[in-house]
Amino acid sequence: MKINYTWKHLDRSEAAEKYADEKLERVTKYVQKIVSCEVSFEAIHGEISSNMKLHADGNSFNAHNQDKDVYVCIDGLEDKILSQVSKHHDKKSQH
Repeated sequence: MKINYTWKHLDRSEAAEKYADEKLERVTKYVQKIVSCEVSFEAIHGEISSNMKLHADGNSFNAHNQDKDVYVCIDGLEDKILSQVSKHHDKKSQH
């Protein structure tokens, strides 16, 4: 899965991007066709705001998280996006 990263008012961190790649790879378990995936990090008043937009299987999924640590933000994004994608997968498989 190819993820596009955007860093605003923060220095780019390859370690954080690699960590996010590993964590968000679990999304592929629930979707077949991923069109695009964008993750953005922005420093706002001492905290890091993270957003994720995932376009897959003809649907759009969005997640937002805010914390002082980038890795905690990534974990929060993973939890939220997996929840949305697994619910969609369950609904789709019931029909």
